[in-house]
Amino acid sequence: MLAPWLLMLAGAVSAQSDLATRVLATDQFEYSYSSETAREIVENWLDVSYLTGSFRTGLLLDSQQPSEEGGRENTIRHRFFEFASGDFQLRAGHFYGLFGRGLLFAAYEDRVIRVDTALDGLLVGTRTGRLQAAAFTGTPSAREQDVRGLDAQLDAGRGWSWGGTVLTYRPDDIVAADGSIHREWGLAGRLSKFLSFGDCYLEYGWKKGWDADPVPDDRFQNGHAFYGAVNLFAGSLALALEAKSYRRFAVLRRADGKTPLNRPPVAVREHIYTLLNRAPHNLDLDDERGAQAELTWGAPAGWTVLLNASRSERHDGTRTFEEAYAHLEKEDLGPLELRSAFDYMDSEGLRQTVIAEVGWHLDPVHVLTVTGEHQHVRVGGGPGFDLGAYDQQIVELEFAAAPRWSVAGILELNNKYPEQRAPDEEEGPFPAVQLTYGTMRGTQLSLWAGQRQAGQLCSGGVCKFEPEFEGVELMGIVRY
Repeated sequence: MLAPWLLMLAGAVSAQSDLATRVLATDQFEYSYSSETAREIVENWLDVSYLTGSFRTGLLLDSQQPSEEGGRENTIRHRFFEFASGDFQLRAGHFYGLFGRGLLFAAYEDRVIRVDTALDGLLVGTRTGRLQAAAFTGTPSAREQDVRGLDAQLDAGRGWSWGGTVLTYRPDDIVAADGSIHREWGLAGRLSKFLSFGDCYLEYGWKKGWDADPVPDDRFQNGHAFYGAVNLFAGSLALALEAKSYRRFAVLRRADGKTPLNRPPVAVREHIYTLLNRAPHNLDLDDERGAQAELTWGAPAGWTVLLNASRSERHDGTRTFEEAYAHLEKEDLGPLELRSAFDYMDSEGLRQTVIAEVGWHLDPVHVLTVTGEHQHVRVGGGPGFDLGAYDQQIVELEFAAAPRWSVAGILELNNKYPEQRAPDEEEGPFPAVQLTYGTMRGTQLSLWAGQRQAGQLCSGGVCKFEPEFEGVELMGIVRY
């Protein structure tokens, strides 16, 4: 005899049998060939989902022949089965998720910086009235720990919302002589308030602290985390404020081999310009506090002004990152659109950057854009040892035929002397060309050829180092 819930599931299948069935597929690939080493990299991610009524199933085929790290495999890395009906959802297999702002739990994938903290297990979510809740049990790809989580949020009315998260796992296999074990517990509470002139958000987390050190030991060190944000609006003015304090709060370190299972807000501005990302900020979940403020003004005559300032430091007051950024923009100055920026950054030396960008709309379809970036860097090197200063520049000329084609020429220069260069760093210049093509259905292809400086790729305070490269790259996303 079938259990009652199986009978209900069978009834749902019958009721949904006349609904449309769909197969969705997305293929993302990267190919590169180094003209210096004759090394090739081929990586391909094929996501396929099958939907029928309330049911969905899918898998991710990961092909590496070889990968950036040199691995060679052709495996099904993710697979899942999902049932969703009304306000109820059940998912078995691999899943991602975010509780609150990620203080305790933020499982995600970012293929650019090679992060994938998906859990393999069971996720259940539901909503009833003003209350919504989710619970999971799962295991990360690079750790053998079983993680349990529960999250609930209540819409309390009048713009108030309350929520809380509980997370638990065993950080090690230590069993004491009396049979006791180390079990990690994490708790987080949050509240938010929406107003006619803005909103605010506060979240505080506590972690028991058995895994405060990378190597398991018997020292008990509690961890704490706080994040707060306030957004205010008044006419054409908008002010955003953030504050953070994280102490011994990395949850399940190296869940995917390098990244923890949580990712609180970094409270540092992320930039689109290349030179502003040469010395980015890596978030330290175990010892960091700081704040960020950003003011945006929709000025008269279509001008936009943005001012941003942020600072991060250790809890002993040692500064790790500081930045002041100003941005001025106008999109419709006749056929022209203008952008300019100035940035002061204290990160791996003092960095002062000036940026100018001019776009010329030749007609409703064709746009010619020139972008120039100049950065002055004072390296320092510690007491009694000064490596001096140098300058670096990037110039980019792009011609675009919206919404499909664009072609760009890029040139990077610097005047470093030998002592300022890394052991394998080339002198330059670094020229490159890039051709991109896109379709209305979401397919995107990009062909790049030339030379590129070493640098960091970052997202949300997590960074990946990209070495110097000379050769050809082909990247694309194809949706079916």
